[in-house]
Amino acid sequence: MTATTTPDLAAHWRESRPPAQHLYLDSAAAGRSSTAVLEAVHRHLLDEATLGAYIAADQVGPQLDAAVATVGELLGLPTDGVAFVESASAGRAALLAAWPFHDGDAVAVAPSEWGPNLGAFTHRGLAIRELAVEPGGTIDLDALAGMLRRHRPALVNVTPVASHRPLVQPLRAVVELCAAAGVPVWVDAAQALGHVDIACGADAVYATSRKWLAGPRGVGVVAVAERHWRALRSLRLDSVPAGAPPVRHLQSHEANVAGRVGLAVALEEHVGLGPDVVHRRLAAVGRLTREALAGTVGWDVVGDLTAPVAITALRPNDGRDVMGTRARLLEEHGIVTTAGAPARAPREMTGPLLRISPHLDVTPVDLERLRDALEASAARP
Repeated sequence: MTATTTPDLAAHWRESRPPAQHLYLDSAAAGRSSTAVLEAVHRHLLDEATLGAYIAADQVGPQLDAAVATVGELLGLPTDGVAFVESASAGRAALLAAWPFHDGDAVAVAPSEWGPNLGAFTHRGLAIRELAVEPGGTIDLDALAGMLRRHRPALVNVTPVASHRPLVQPLRAVVELCAAAGVPVWVDAAQALGHVDIACGADAVYATSRKWLAGPRGVGVVAVAERHWRALRSLRLDSVPAGAPPVRHLQSHEANVAGRVGLAVALEEHVGLGPDVVHRRLAAVGRLTREALAGTVGWDVVGDLTAPVAITALRPNDGRDVMGTRARLLEEHGIVTTAGAPARAPREMTGPLLRISPHLDVTPVDLERLRDALEASAARP
């Protein structure tokens, strides 16, 4: 499947959403929710106002249970091991608070690791150990196997889809190597859920609703494999029913239930389209985008042109201000992108990048418009 041979999927995605006011190429920041998601959120908020918040929450219980089961399937983890939180960051924080770490423990990460993860690990008292990588930035599996034999970390954290450039880590192979060595693997699936296949038997996963699933903001998930449930050091909440799985104690009680309902609908839509179909289309979108922007005056495409993700990164080759370019694209051309600062991946990035992240509905005409806008910007003094 390629980006130019799936008009029905692209049209369905576009027609299922309110018309965009701009050319929206920023799904890695937040996807555009469908009309059905928005209506479900609105309907639940009305129910909270007219029936009462707790009655409304009870009524959507079966729908949310189904959503948890779907998340478990997408993550390759049991339903009872999934809990709702506010974001991927909140899921990571819950794991860091509950996991039984010891003084001197280290977490191993790739150089491309998401900057806020590094800060959170350090704040928790974990030493950061950097994994060796291949020239393109993917984890060197032979070097990982050697590390696991000689200097085992307490944890390996993998971000399978990088936020700042088109980079996909060999997650399944990493999980298999670490499982054989008895080292747990956490997965930051913020950019991966709804984007690539991540059902690989990881020990824990944290993710968000708002990116490639195009669910509401303020909703995320955290999931833990059953073999770790008894070791979790979590607060036993009175709001969690007696006998509930331990992971449910990581779930936030005072919650945006309407947002969770919206995520449930987004998950239904994702499964209805077919996760494998969506993954292949997004991979094709990324290739189409990088091919369309290759050779753009003033910009170089960063990373692997064939990476199977929809994220593209551009680096200025003339000293151009990335932040200023992002602003001009929006203000003068009506194009939404992200200007990524080096703090996103401080162990790898040496300067800011312009990130382009379209979803299923992007067209060659859209990308030509972006290229023209970039070249017009480059021509300005």
